[in-house]
Amino acid sequence: MTTDGAISLITRFVETSLYVAMPLLLVAAVVGILVGVIQTATQINEPAIAYAAKVAGMLAVILFLGPMIFDKLLLYTRTSFDSIATVVE
Repeated sequence: MTTDGAISLITRFVETSLYVAMPLLLVAAVVGILVGVIQTATQINEPAIAYAAKVAGMLAVILFLGPMIFDKLLLYTRTSFDSIATVVE
């Protein structure tokens, strides 16, 4: 395997990781900020509210974007297994 091949494999891994994790992280961050602002404005300091809102937001993202994320993971896995023959050489 050449250096270019290794860099290509690592690049595809990082791209796929970001593609899978970024929607969930963004939703958790945005929901956390919004709930924090609302809790600050209303002076309700209950951590369970923020947790429940984040879980609900992440479940919604998984329901709507889950098939696309799964397809991306499946494509990455297939290409990784197909490239094993070239890596071993």
